[in-house]
Amino acid sequence: MLIRVTNSLSKLKALGLLCSIVLFFSTCTKPLSVKWVNYDETICADRWDHVLNNEKQKDIIVSYLNAQSIKVFEIEIFADKAAEACTSCECKTGRTVKCKIGKGDLNDIKSYGFYQ
Repeated sequence: MLIRVTNSLSKLKALGLLCSIVLFFSTCTKPLSVKWVNYDETICADRWDHVLNNEKQKDIIVSYLNAQSIKVFEIEIFADKAAEACTSCECKTGRTVKCKIGKGDLNDIKSYGFYQ
């Protein structure tokens, strides 16, 4: 009789542990799928204000995109090409803005000139 009670308690403990594990994993959220996108900075045709300080520029761009309901997880700005030899607003500065966004925002951010 004592063996049956002990076996029953062991089974209940195992069942409790299994239920705890299942509950834990069922409440975990699915990892967010992210994408990196690029934007070629222009002399003055960008939708956000221009500043020369990269850290301030990042803040301005993130604030602009957040206002458009696009969440930016990471942002980088770097010069990777030569500036175009022209002076119109649409001319490229040679700097690229690189943003990590949620996959669900991909179509929206492309409408602002970003590309993969």
